[in-house]
Amino acid sequence: MICLTGIPGSGKTTVAAILRSRGIRVMNVSDLPGFTECNEEDGVDIDCLRSKITSYVTDNEVIEGHYSHLLPCEAVIILERAERNVEQSLRGRGYSSEKISDNIDALRSDIIFSESLEYLPSPRIFRVSIEENFPGIAAEQCIRIITQVKTKVK
Repeated sequence: MICLTGIPGSGKTTVAAILRSRGIRVMNVSDLPGFTECNEEDGVDIDCLRSKITSYVTDNEVIEGHYSHLLPCEAVIILERAERNVEQSLRGRGYSSEKISDNIDALRSDIIFSESLEYLPSPRIFRVSIEENFPGIAAEQCIRIITQVKTKVK
């Protein structure tokens, strides 16, 4: 499986919708069977989800979510977006200033890339930048990456 990830506000949902419209099977991590069994009061038990996911997901699927990179991925695509645009998006969702600050810190520290390196070598981690008003271009880049990864896996 290929994991599509990024901090909240990075454009995952938008790009996933475009990928779906182009015939790519994309599932949100929270829609996976067994997800609710792995919920904890303060988040998701990733070890629990990792143990359950392999029986539900095929190699041909893309899993989208801000912690999907912690799952057993063949490759990770990290969506990146300008700080000001992430902040604007999160404000629009009603995030608190503290939560926005936490997510901007995560963006600045490149935590998703660092966490991905714990599971995959760097050549299997891809970065895609989302330019404002052009998520279709980012989706096309994702499609090229997905095709490249699937070709190498076969």
